[in-house]
Amino acid sequence: MLIPYDDIQSAVNRIRTLIPPTPLIKSEYYSQKLGTNIYFKLEVLNPTHSFKTRGATNAILSLTDEQRQNGVITASGGNHGLGVSYVAYQLGIPAYVYLPTTTPASKVEDLEAYSAQITLHGNVWDEANQEALRVAKEQNITYIHPFDNVDVMAGQATIGHEIMEQLDNVDAVIASIGGGGLIAGITSAIKAKQPDTKIYGVETIGADSMAQSFQNGEITTLPAITSIANTLGAKAPGKRHFDIVKDHATDVVTVTDAQSVETLWDILNKEKLLVEPAMSCSLSALIQGKIPYQSDDNLVVIVCGGNVKLSDVLRWREQFNLA
Repeated sequence: MLIPYDDIQSAVNRIRTLIPPTPLIKSEYYSQKLGTNIYFKLEVLNPTHSFKTRGATNAILSLTDEQRQNGVITASGGNHGLGVSYVAYQLGIPAYVYLPTTTPASKVEDLEAYSAQITLHGNVWDEANQEALRVAKEQNITYIHPFDNVDVMAGQATIGHEIMEQLDNVDAVIASIGGGGLIAGITSAIKAKQPDTKIYGVETIGADSMAQSFQNGEITTLPAITSIANTLGAKAPGKRHFDIVKDHATDVVTVTDAQSVETLWDILNKEKLLVEPAMSCSLSALIQGKIPYQSDDNLVVIVCGGNVKLSDVLRWREQFNLA
């Protein structure tokens, strides 16, 4: 079931106390390259440089005063944790973030800058998440799930609301998928007002739980996350997210890590934007011909996150023989 539009409108009003709308710009370079109209929704300009701040803001501002005083807890590969930590810091409440032990030191440092208490646990997000859930129950701290939370989803849905305010006719929206909160939220907003707009999800191979679930017609769990796009690293999508994607998305496609990095480098050189592979995969899918379009279409690509180091990009280019 789609998120009710009244809930999305409430989220719009709520989060704007901390987060202004992000720009929607036309990419002249990619429009010419692909022979259509390519627009970028610049979520990298949010505080913490990711769309995740929206969901975290809506969820935390929806809590009671007592819940806020007890603090908030979450598990995150980075961007959701940053969002929760940022909002908690702005409101002066405690934040506890559980991360996989594989989380880069740079992301841990970013979280600590917002005074979050960091715990490293497990090799993947799912293991860190189980520990966060245990502690939340034991210590009566409100747990903020990175995607399987209706307030988080409504917060992400505000992106779709803004897109429709910024562009009259949207033929398709292309968004990457981790657990599914981003695409489920955007789909709920867009389909409520422009039901003919197509929605495409994109994942990298090795972090493609939604793509496999979509193709199989049922939730499919990956044995492990092997993609470098670790912010897409949920081994299985949430049930509500899967149902929304299954019922309303046009398709979910995949690209390789190498293709994502190649596009990431192109975006950096041509648009001067440093983004994550978890974002560049969406544009890469268009470049690779995985998503059909017409020459006069208006296609919106969600530039969902930019928390990556240039040194990582250079290492990936060498790893995939792209240097």
